[in-house]
Amino acid sequence: MERWGWRRRGVPLLLGLLLGTGSMPGLFAVTALAAPAAAETTASQQVVIPVSAAAAVDAVQRKKEEQEALFLTAAVVSLASYGDDRSLLAREWLRESGWSIASHETVSPVAEGRFHLVRKELAEGKQAMILSFPGTERKKDVEVDLKTHRVPFGGTNPQEFAAAAAGGMRQEAPLPMVHKGFDDYTMTALFTTPVEALQGQTAGEALAAELLARPQEILCLTGHSLGGAAATLAAARLSDMGVPKEQLRVITFGAPAVGDEAFARRYESRFALTRVVMEGDPVAAVLQSLSGHFVQFGEKVRWRQNRNSDRFAHQMVVYLDDALRSYYDETPEGIITPLTAHEPKALSGGLYVVGPELQLDTHLTDDAAYMRRSLTESLALQYAPVVFAPASQQAASDLPSLMAAARQAGCQSVLLTHLRAEGSRTQEGVYRLSLVEELYDLQGHLLTMQSHSMTTRDMTPLEAASCLQFLGREERDRALGLS
Repeated sequence: MERWGWRRRGVPLLLGLLLGTGSMPGLFAVTALAAPAAAETTASQQVVIPVSAAAAVDAVQRKKEEQEALFLTAAVVSLASYGDDRSLLAREWLRESGWSIASHETVSPVAEGRFHLVRKELAEGKQAMILSFPGTERKKDVEVDLKTHRVPFGGTNPQEFAAAAAGGMRQEAPLPMVHKGFDDYTMTALFTTPVEALQGQTAGEALAAELLARPQEILCLTGHSLGGAAATLAAARLSDMGVPKEQLRVITFGAPAVGDEAFARRYESRFALTRVVMEGDPVAAVLQSLSGHFVQFGEKVRWRQNRNSDRFAHQMVVYLDDALRSYYDETPEGIITPLTAHEPKALSGGLYVVGPELQLDTHLTDDAAYMRRSLTESLALQYAPVVFAPASQQAASDLPSLMAAARQAGCQSVLLTHLRAEGSRTQEGVYRLSLVEELYDLQGHLLTMQSHSMTTRDMTPLEAASCLQFLGREERDRALGLS
């Protein structure tokens, strides 16, 4: 049996990622350290790796873990920015993981600007801050996307921003030009309407003032599609208001270009921008293909869609699926993600977990390891103490044997988990997943049995498996005496 003694690097990991502290040079400083050159050896020679070289290799691996953790966090927050059921579930997941979410919407004749400011308190009085914008989901958003003519971009405060876009600012040199619709959206969301609770400032002014007053803090801006375009323009506006580049980090998913060559050259050194682009996603390059007046800049990270994410490559759930897989590929088990880093619920006696037992469609066999890790890590994060049965002791074992093993491990209850995934008979690439949980006490009495199911029409199989377990948390907590 294995008691999961987790290395809780979640909080310091995120602190380093978002605040650029410690030995890490910053959130997006991902320049790889050179690996030591391979030396020629004979069969009788023993290769000894110098301590400095081993440390360099370890540093490279840590940077990979940190980057994938950041991408995963940004992807979940970007999904949570939308208004559908999947996004509401993601917000609930964030809140239960210790994040606070402040959502704001401002409606103007030109746009319905929306943003979410997501925060999490960290060690030593620090905090993580993520500002996210949703992608296109309303009729007004489509109108914003289609306003592709360009307007001047300049100024150092909201009044000057508006004057520049209207052509009312006199400059010795021409101003950069940006997509009018994207600028309308960003201005409406952050820089148009004074807020009484913010002493009459706009939300963007209050955010800039907070960052300037707390120079140790870093704001990560993120979004998918239109949301990524708004995140880029918002970072540029905050930069023009005096926020230094060390405090601004931008991650976009499938975002189109927002401005011309002059805009790219002016702001490429004013904040760190990483553009995550899925192979086959046409949106990221749509404006360049329609007009030579729009160009991309920043670091481009290309992802390849998993074959079990059989849907339009631009969808945010496809990006989130890839972010989760990449994080698992780069991060050893037992290192928690910053997304879920929080104190587990204390049990009066340990929880002995058997399984999960997986019965998957043959097309999903490659997902088995990812699903198993997702289901086990989630339980290890939610409760303490948790003991996992050895792989040899599957859910098919007789109950008396399981009770005896649980008793020997010092546990007071036994949880059996079964996940089944079947392909749809009518829709190719769609699966129905069912998750069944059985919770017993040590006398073999069934405390609760629950079953949840969903199809993969709106998400990937890996995401569906995680959601099903999350949906069972309230009944599980009740049976464990936690509510």
